[in-house]
Amino acid sequence: MLYISYLKLSGLAPSPRSAMMLSRPVNLCGPPYKTMEFRVTSGLIKLVCFSSIQSMMDVGSGETSSTQQTTQEGTTDSTEQIACQPRVLKDESNFIQNVGQFYNTQDMSDVILKIGEEKYYGHKFVLAKSSEVFRTMLYSQSWTQRVASVTADSGNPNHFGLPEIELEESEECRKYFDTFLKFLYTAEVSISVESAVGILCLADKYSVTSLKSLCTQYMVEHTRSPLVQNALQWYSWSKALHMEELIEQCSRTIAWNAEPLLASPEWHHMDADFVNDLLRNGDLVVPREDTLFKGLLQWLDSEEQSEDYLQHAKRLLPLIRFPQMQVHELYAVEQCELYQNEEIRPLLEQLINKAYRFRSLCPQQAEIDVSFTDDFYLPRNYLDLTVDTVRMQNTLRFGIQVDVRTYVGPVPSMSRDGEWKITYRKSNDTWTLQIYCHESALVGGEARVQAALIVTTQEGSVVQVEESDITVCSRGNHLTMSITVPSVTGQESCKTMAVLMKPLPR
Repeated sequence: MLYISYLKLSGLAPSPRSAMMLSRPVNLCGPPYKTMEFRVTSGLIKLVCFSSIQSMMDVGSGETSSTQQTTQEGTTDSTEQIACQPRVLKDESNFIQNVGQFYNTQDMSDVILKIGEEKYYGHKFVLAKSSEVFRTMLYSQSWTQRVASVTADSGNPNHFGLPEIELEESEECRKYFDTFLKFLYTAEVSISVESAVGILCLADKYSVTSLKSLCTQYMVEHTRSPLVQNALQWYSWSKALHMEELIEQCSRTIAWNAEPLLASPEWHHMDADFVNDLLRNGDLVVPREDTLFKGLLQWLDSEEQSEDYLQHAKRLLPLIRFPQMQVHELYAVEQCELYQNEEIRPLLEQLINKAYRFRSLCPQQAEIDVSFTDDFYLPRNYLDLTVDTVRMQNTLRFGIQVDVRTYVGPVPSMSRDGEWKITYRKSNDTWTLQIYCHESALVGGEARVQAALIVTTQEGSVVQVEESDITVCSRGNHLTMSITVPSVTGQESCKTMAVLMKPLPR
């Protein structure tokens, strides 16, 4: 309950005894001593709100009380100013609806767009506000004069006195031009795997950056593994339109599923630039390097590559990492039909000699000054390097150590004499691994390694690959890494996790 007092002032602030006061209780919300002012013809009237009768009687009792009231009034004024700050109110839905109702309508239209046999009523301002290309086309002097001339020569066939602009579009884009145009009016788009490329190309051609961004988001989301077909279909488009985010996602999905791609019929129809990009990728998940070499031979032998066989072979063979092959695999290369080609043999001899040099000198790196850090000498994610496979629902692994073995040193070998221990821990969807080496795994007191975790679904599709930092392990330290297992839309939950150990040269 607050009490309100009416004070009639005549210049100086009156004391409680000299002021005429009339008090009555009122229900108000707000801080104590809320003060309001207004003017009347007889002088200045102040309305002061009090939280109690006692606080009302204390007003004017001295200089201190007057100072407090002034301070409180100042605070109240500040509070009122904050409360009265301007606010921005939006009516976005009605605005979009109001603009959207004019899509492809004759009402207030001032231009006609013609695509093939289709015609669309347009509104220059709406088109120009979203597209730099339409702005130049519809408002620059050279374009408007050209359109006026063409319209006059045609006798204005649309009978509405509107300029008509004919746009040349590919068949792929023409099918979705109405979807593209409607976005300029409604700021929304219905997109699918089938329409994504056509809409994206239109957005890029007419510089509609907001639509291009939406298309990119959709395509990135729909190229995540295991959606390999989408990644293959959109990879070349992403490169042509310089869409780095989409290029990266497509490359990742293709790399993780390289093994089934190499075995598919469509592999023989891939263009040379795609094969070049694939073989340059160090993140490929394949059984071993020999798998890539054999896949390249099959691609070179396809009819589509017959005319440029030698050119492609010389370009692509150096991308095979021969140092990561086993000795018997290198010997098989020397026996293959390609090696018998007089123009190709010198190149293959050079590459194989590099592999044997690596095998000879790498174990002696501690004694001699030699480096093997080029990609040519480094392992990819070879499934043959798997040291353990974990069932994702198997809780028996948690908190215990598992003994595993690798070959010793960075030179590939059939012998697995290096001993390691792995400890698994899990918290919700996050797995943490700690990897310890034994003396048998060390060369010169250390082992330079990188671990990789490969998560697959029940169908065998790779949905996640996580690589650790390169770590120099010894008896005094260990390698730790974590992975958060993804949820896979439209697939069964992740089933297995393969643990790879990749010994690396210095």
